[in-house]
Amino acid sequence: MDGSVELRKFDWKDIEAVTRLFSRLGGTEGTEKEADTELVRQTLSHPSASPEDNLTLALSGGRLIGFYQLFPEVPIGRAVVASGALTEFRHGDAARRLLSAAIEQVEALDVGVLHIQASGDDDHTREMLESEGFRSVKDYWQMRWEGGELPPLSMRPNFSLRPFRLGQDEAVLTDLQNSAFGEHWGFCPNTVEEIAARVRIKNTDPNGIIFVMDGDRPAGYNWTLRNENRYGKIGFVSMTGVHPDYRGNGLGTAVVVSGMRYLQERGVSAVELEVDSENTPARELYRKLGYCQVHHSVWYERRFP
Repeated sequence: MDGSVELRKFDWKDIEAVTRLFSRLGGTEGTEKEADTELVRQTLSHPSASPEDNLTLALSGGRLIGFYQLFPEVPIGRAVVASGALTEFRHGDAARRLLSAAIEQVEALDVGVLHIQASGDDDHTREMLESEGFRSVKDYWQMRWEGGELPPLSMRPNFSLRPFRLGQDEAVLTDLQNSAFGEHWGFCPNTVEEIAARVRIKNTDPNGIIFVMDGDRPAGYNWTLRNENRYGKIGFVSMTGVHPDYRGNGLGTAVVVSGMRYLQERGVSAVELEVDSENTPARELYRKLGYCQVHHSVWYERRFP
């Protein structure tokens, strides 16, 4: 039973409570994936976040029980909402009120579509979203690698690898990422300011962003993340992209393996990533490297007139 649920905007004095809530809702509490307050603070300080405007908290009896965070992507005419409520509040008024408030905030934006991602086995959220006019549009796999021998790096002689250079490569990475993903579903072009902030968040090491170079021209890249706490270490393949001019050269495997080797050399024994289930080449590449599907999530869409 929800009792009286209050919705209000985030204040920076909430940061520790929000960090705990994110860990509980994400199922990372007490695991190597649990984020600390500094990581959450840095993430919420990203230029695209604006948490005072876009992060709404739900409280019951003064206790933080849920949230929604809005990510406006006006350049591509869409908004994304991430949300959640503690288990004991998910079937009551709190989740419904958070969704209604999110929809109302999105309706005030100049966008035509709202996307929300939910666990593939979360029937309650699916039913709630469908009752509000959402439909499923994409299925994503969460995949995990738990060690093993990596294949040798294999590239044509004209290609080479080098790490990202902090303070020098922000524009290079921005241009490459926008070129590699420009036609992908749901991708909103990044600005140099956004990339510059993201590469300075504590779970990113510049050496863990690896370019494949064709002479002086970047042809592809792998962007890894790493989280380490008292429970252990875990790595993530955050982004892997190949410039359209260089597709078909086998660079996808090379950049993924280079990133995984970087993580393995730093004591990471498990790596996770997310992939569009319809992206057969990427999905099969990860399977060949030893990744197994451990979960799946569904993207839901609501369009606005």
